[in-house]
Amino acid sequence: MVSALSLDGDYEDPIEIDETFTENSRFPGTVKIIVESTTFWAHKEVLYFASSFFQAALSGAWAETGRPQSTVSSVITISQPPTVPGRQSNIEDSPDMTFAPPDPDVDIEDLDLDGEPEIDPSPGDKAKAREDSLSKLENSGTSPSSPRPPEGEKGKEKAIGLKEKRRRKDKKPDAIIILKEEKASTFHDFLKFVYPHLVCTITWNNVEGLMNISHKLHVSSLERECLTFLVTHAAGRPIKAMRIAELFGEEELYRESSRFVLDNPGGWGEEELRTLSQETLLKLEKRRTWFLERVLKLGLVQVAKEYQCCATCPDPSTCARLLEEKWRQAYQAVFRFGPCQPSMGVSPPLSLTHLSCQTTAKAFIATLFDRMFSLGLRAGASTGPRRHFLFCTLNDHNTHRSKRSRDLLS
Repeated sequence: MVSALSLDGDYEDPIEIDETFTENSRFPGTVKIIVESTTFWAHKEVLYFASSFFQAALSGAWAETGRPQSTVSSVITISQPPTVPGRQSNIEDSPDMTFAPPDPDVDIEDLDLDGEPEIDPSPGDKAKAREDSLSKLENSGTSPSSPRPPEGEKGKEKAIGLKEKRRRKDKKPDAIIILKEEKASTFHDFLKFVYPHLVCTITWNNVEGLMNISHKLHVSSLERECLTFLVTHAAGRPIKAMRIAELFGEEELYRESSRFVLDNPGGWGEEELRTLSQETLLKLEKRRTWFLERVLKLGLVQVAKEYQCCATCPDPSTCARLLEEKWRQAYQAVFRFGPCQPSMGVSPPLSLTHLSCQTTAKAFIATLFDRMFSLGLRAGASTGPRRHFLFCTLNDHNTHRSKRSRDLLS
């Protein structure tokens, strides 16, 4: 049987855990889980219903193991994602479980909490120990003349406490599990999520570890919570969000985080970009080049010659001239503070005298952008500016270009 002393490698000091997962809890768990240098006492029923993997591991009836339905000891290896997403990993595989080989000379019922065999005393030693215990009890007992001990609430609580300590000492765990290649802090957050009376706060510091352990232990609810956090907070750390999306194959997260990376290509350090795979870096470079090429083509458009105002316009030439001036002003403004960004807006907006002229001018510009960037905008639609329209897709079969407005009309 394995024990905490048989762990290999150098681990960090034990972390401070919630009282629920300690041996001295009011309702202590029956499953002993060792992660790094920290020991957790979890409840078998909670683990059973929280994870299908723990449900299979704690059932004790695997055909491959042939273990009896008594104390089960196993080593579960949860492989971690690679440092660089492009490298091969076993992220899609289930965790490796290794059951401790049974010792023919040691019975499972004769093992203490640390997995060490208890020495069975001989009959002579048992009789001697019984006599010693009896003499101690007689010597410590009260004589008829001595006062009786108080039987108040304090004495009852002390007796109950001694009885509870004795019961915990004699009780053996239902299973002893060692989690390798996993951090104690991550598993602590995992337990706080599956226990109903505790709250697990997902942050940028623990989201990747929780994403990995939920993926390996088949806890879909925790995986969804991690994805919700990453998608809604992708603007804060888009490089890390994109890296996690690539590791776990999350298409939506990959697309949303790439919008913010492409919007500010010069705002990321070289060391941070190296955490992404070469394939992702190539996608970002190609997509950025594609965007800049079309921005340069927009600078060659002669709006005054191509624009035609509405039929009710009192002065079409004036509207065309005003739109041309505003177009040139906006085009020069996007390069004022560096390279052009997809989300960069222009203020103040175009303002024409007549409402019909204003609507026609907006529809003309929307159609121009639709032809250039394939935004899928309908001609004449009164929609606001489409920001962060530039993105990358994770899978190659998903094309970068979206449908044009004429395709959507059909």
